Amino acid sequence: MRAARVLTPVSNDTTNNMVQLVPGRSCGECSLCCKLLRIDTFNKPVGIWCTHCAPGRGGCTIYESRPTECRDFYCSWLTSPTLGPEWRPNKCKMFLRMEGNLLAVHVDPSDPMAWRREPFFRQLKEFAEKAVDRKQQIVVYVKNRVFVIFPNKEVDVGTMNPGDELVVKNVWGPRGSDWMAFIERGPVGRLGHRG
Repeated sequence: MRAARVLTPVSNDTTNNMVQLVPGRSCGECSLCCKLLRIDTFNKPVGIWCTHCAPGRGGCTIYESRPTECRDFYCSWLTSPTLGPEWRPNKCKMFLRMEGNLLAVHVDPSDPMAWRREPFFRQLKEFAEKAVDRKQQIVVYVKNRVFVIFPNKEVDVGTMNPGDELVVKNVWGPRGSDWMAFIERGPVGRLGHRG
């Protein structure tokens, strides 16, 4: 009988520039991060392929000289042995990474409901149960659209832009403790335009 796995989010702690990779795991043919993340160095927005990426044809074409923000990135599938093979980003169409107190789930906009499929949704709900006690949040990003996963519900907080802040609060209601989430617009958003 196989022992039950304890599912816990993992940090991208790169203290001393040492990152422990799960033995046998590498990016290989996966380059989903090159599509889903904003890359400030190249002014690349989320949800589109980096111009330096050749998806399915070797990945990063400037790998040896890639910018620090790319060089320092490791998705949780590479660093967390608790994430099984089903979490390989190019297979499940999403990747996880710690971003401060958030476990961020970046989802490929070509498959926006990937996070709701099993076994992923069940595991994300398990993460949400554990995150509450740690004052962490589980946040799903589908391009600029943001969802927060709580133990008892999922909240679509809408579109988030650079400079905006995600606010999550514990509130008391008729049934006891509950949570709310919303986006607080940054200074640019309050002026009504974005550059």
